Amino acid sequence: TPPLHRVNESQFIEAFKNSRKSRLGDHIEQIRGVSYKPSDLGTRLDLNHIVLLRANNVNNGKVNFDEVQYVSRNKVAEQQIIKVGDILMCASSGSLEHVGKAALCTSSGKYTFGAFCKLIRATGALKSEFIAAYMQTDEYRDIIRNVAQGSNINNLRNEHIDELIVPIPTIKEQERFIEYMLLKQRILQQQKNY
Repeated sequence: TPPLHRVNESQFIEAFKNSRKSRLGDHIEQIRGVSYKPSDLGTRLDLNHIVLLRANNVNNGKVNFDEVQYVSRNKVAEQQIIKVGDILMCASSGSLEHVGKAALCTSSGKYTFGAFCKLIRATGALKSEFIAAYMQTDEYRDIIRNVAQGSNINNLRNEHIDELIVPIPTIKEQERFIEYMLLKQRILQQQKNY
């Protein structure tokens, strides 16, 4: 096997062609974001409010905590509390480039997400890190662009995500792909910083 820095994304996709394939929906649960009114928002984190992430908090496969809002805790169901390993996804936007952008949640703590987002929670043979890494590929972005187009607002319905046919590689192959995508992200970030 070649070293990771000599591999490209298409080689992984090619290698996965021999893997068993399955609907992504057989390996995940999708959770809708919190619906709220302006009167449900607070100005800070306190006993009555929880951090609310929105689509602007998902960038380049990472979650950031810039410009968060604080929503009333009584608007949030227990399943809408983000867990480490969940994937936060922008599900609706006026911009097609934003729809489908996703990031693995790696921070522990109590926070939730808004109605234009959805949460993907791994439940099957696929590691959440693999699913999140797959959602950074060009193949995934092309599929999302085709299914999300709407008239004024671009929207991903649950069936769009559930019906994605994805490779089901071995755990070892998933871990190698995750490692590759993390390396790719680090290289891209270094290039940006120059």
